[in-house]
Amino acid sequence: MVTIEPSASPARGGAAADVTDVAGEVAEVAAALGPRRGEVSASISDVLATRIDDLRGDPALRDLLGASVEGNVETILHVLRHDLDPRAVEPPAAAVAYAQRLAQHEVPVNALIRAYRVGQSHLMEWAFAEATRRAGDVAAAASQRIVLVVMEYVDHVTQHVVAAYEAERERGRRGRHALRVARVRDVLAGRAASAPDDRLAVESTLGYRFSAVHLGLVVWRDPGDGAGADGAGFGTFERVALDVGTALGAAGRPLVVPWDADSAWAWLPCRDDAAPSREVVAGVLARHAPGLHVAAGSPAGGVEGFRTTHDQARRARDVALAGGGEPPAVTVFDEVGAVALLCADRDGALAWVRRVLGPLADPDPGAERLRETLRVFLATGGSLASTAKRLQVHRNTVKYRVGRAHEVRGRPLGDDRLDVELALLACAWLGPSGSSAPAG
Repeated sequence: MVTIEPSASPARGGAAADVTDVAGEVAEVAAALGPRRGEVSASISDVLATRIDDLRGDPALRDLLGASVEGNVETILHVLRHDLDPRAVEPPAAAVAYAQRLAQHEVPVNALIRAYRVGQSHLMEWAFAEATRRAGDVAAAASQRIVLVVMEYVDHVTQHVVAAYEAERERGRRGRHALRVARVRDVLAGRAASAPDDRLAVESTLGYRFSAVHLGLVVWRDPGDGAGADGAGFGTFERVALDVGTALGAAGRPLVVPWDADSAWAWLPCRDDAAPSREVVAGVLARHAPGLHVAAGSPAGGVEGFRTTHDQARRARDVALAGGGEPPAVTVFDEVGAVALLCADRDGALAWVRRVLGPLADPDPGAERLRETLRVFLATGGSLASTAKRLQVHRNTVKYRVGRAHEVRGRPLGDDRLDVELALLACAWLGPSGSSAPAG
């Protein structure tokens, strides 16, 4: 219960106003306002709808706002009249229902909080006017008590209605996510409706058009980073997908759906079928928290392209995780497509790598340097200068390492050049054939 020190101003009969006098005056003010609570509530509702744009809503929302305000006014007057603890009362059911409805309509929670502050101020104007009209000796102390009681009540109820708002928003979010995931699964499994009207309904649910050229992404974070499964992680994935889309010049907002606590699937509507830039995507990730990764498919059009680019993004992620170490920030399917196919049988792939490279596939650091030099040498068309520049070593070093790689392998390049290039690429992503790293 709110306690107020006795007022120092003169009271009836010349004595200081005591707590009983103040409580009695407050009760009389509340009793006087009681018959006018409908007028008070309507006045507050009008002020809220006028001053807070987000609360203007449809007629049903306006009616529920009125019920919420009336419930709160009635409860506050009851607390004042009977000298109750404002933190011991239950929030009015209409106030809780209104907060939930605002969440359903995606009205910002700040609008709800501001409504209580504005309503509190307006209600106190009514109370002050009544206290002043009565002109009692303890009017000032009564007004002070009303201020403290109303502030405590508003603080107490605001906590409850904001909690109800957040819980309802989370229920709605999970429901929408579940529906969107179900629709996406239908499309990926080939169960999407083919009739124009049905297809339009699916697109409306997803907020995404299938007629576009799509770029599939898998966005994930390192497990155990503390983000948990509370929705905060998904919000991060959404922001990453949106930022990647902006950086790549996407034609609209991405479609993003949660897959699990540590990853999400995304599709960007593209303006053309240009391959995504790994450097651009990496630049986006650098602006976000560490531990985030993106795997990208190749742009493809229509419903079939929606499926294909997603499958490629997932395969690119498999490659990124296959080596067992820290995955790269960005993995692009166009750069690892052949290795992605090998990931379906990692043990078989590594056995094949051993046959092609021989001892050059050993896991020791010396062999790794030789493999990387030979891989870049072949990728640059056999240019010593380009390889030296990329690896930042002298061209004579490149020449020595390439020759040494042939010696370690046991035979020079011949008709198996393409096999060697693929085997070197597989080593770079999957690890050397002697490695015991898990496939991930």
